[in-house]
Amino acid sequence: MQAAFRRSREEQSDVGAISAWLRMGEQDAEKLDGDKFNRTKYIAALTEIRKLTVLPPEQFEPLLREYFKSAGVAFVIVPAIPKAHVSGVARWLNPHRPLIQLSLYGKTNDKFWFTLFHEAAHVLLHGNEKKSVYLDDPTKTGNASAAEREANEWAGHFLIPQQHTLQLPELRTKAAVIHFANSIGIHPGIVVGRLQHDGIIDPSWMNDLRMSFRLNAAK
Repeated sequence: MQAAFRRSREEQSDVGAISAWLRMGEQDAEKLDGDKFNRTKYIAALTEIRKLTVLPPEQFEPLLREYFKSAGVAFVIVPAIPKAHVSGVARWLNPHRPLIQLSLYGKTNDKFWFTLFHEAAHVLLHGNEKKSVYLDDPTKTGNASAAEREANEWAGHFLIPQQHTLQLPELRTKAAVIHFANSIGIHPGIVVGRLQHDGIIDPSWMNDLRMSFRLNAAK
């Protein structure tokens, strides 16, 4: 089974467990109906999905599934299983049907949305490489492949457009973060995650602006 997936702790991951988790997602995806993948509809869907980041899970989850379905993308949530430290996977079930599978490993909204758009980027940017395998440990970005770096960059810029990144070092208060997030239409927790990742603020700062949640694995 070939796939592009984000691993949270490569050194603790078990190949058998990862394969089992991937197979569970494939089985769930087989239960979903939908049209063939449509790139134009997919790009439009991603724009709408970005707007969902400000909503609570009970509101955005059904819309998220519907937007992906409308573009011909199978989207499933398969909870993490022991020894399969995988955040998400993007792969093609066949030449006309991509799958995005998330585990909710991390369970905070900044990680959820970045992982989702990272996997979405693989479908968008690497659709001609349907049999390629991309392994990624997000804690070791220096070892990432070119495709993983492209997906990371695309996701980061899609959530926080590049023209706004110069403002990030100025966001030193919760009020400033909230105002900035509102101005670009995303949840403040995503901004906090970016500030922490970029080393602009300490990992212990502003975590109350991030949202922890659960999503329904049922389809």
